[in-house]
Amino acid sequence: MSIARSLRRLSLALLWALPALAAAQGIQRVAPEHIAHYWLQTGTHLDVNLPYTGVNLSKPGCVAVSFVIGSNGQPLDVRAVRVVPPSDLGQAAVSMIQSMRFAPAPGNAVQQPIATYLMVPFNLPDLKAGMDATQRRQVMALREAHLRPCVLPGYGSN
Repeated sequence: MSIARSLRRLSLALLWALPALAAAQGIQRVAPEHIAHYWLQTGTHLDVNLPYTGVNLSKPGCVAVSFVIGSNGQPLDVRAVRVVPPSDLGQAAVSMIQSMRFAPAPGNAVQQPIATYLMVPFNLPDLKAGMDATQRRQVMALREAHLRPCVLPGYGSN
């Protein structure tokens, strides 16, 4: 069996083990669209360590980054769990998430930690001024197609 195949099997096994690990720790898993019910991102500056050279750096794609927002509002256990297409941008996405800080949402006065993930897009097509409705729909459909592979199962309504 090749090393790449072994690594792929191991990463799939870990991906399916993450829900059990979060449940064992009593941490609620929250879909990305519901993070704001628990935590609000503070600040606007994010540090991203982009590589100068590497594989597929200029191709459109995404990185699914799983993490826990701890009771202090800092991301913990930050991992790039899916990189599509395979590229050297996983660590850049991890560095971005690690630089985020969160404050509890009004309904989260107890500062409940949550397990969640975010999809970090790279090099997706842009919506440009002057596009008509058809062009805008085409660009949005293309962006969605590039992001769809980075949706992770097991986080509620995605």
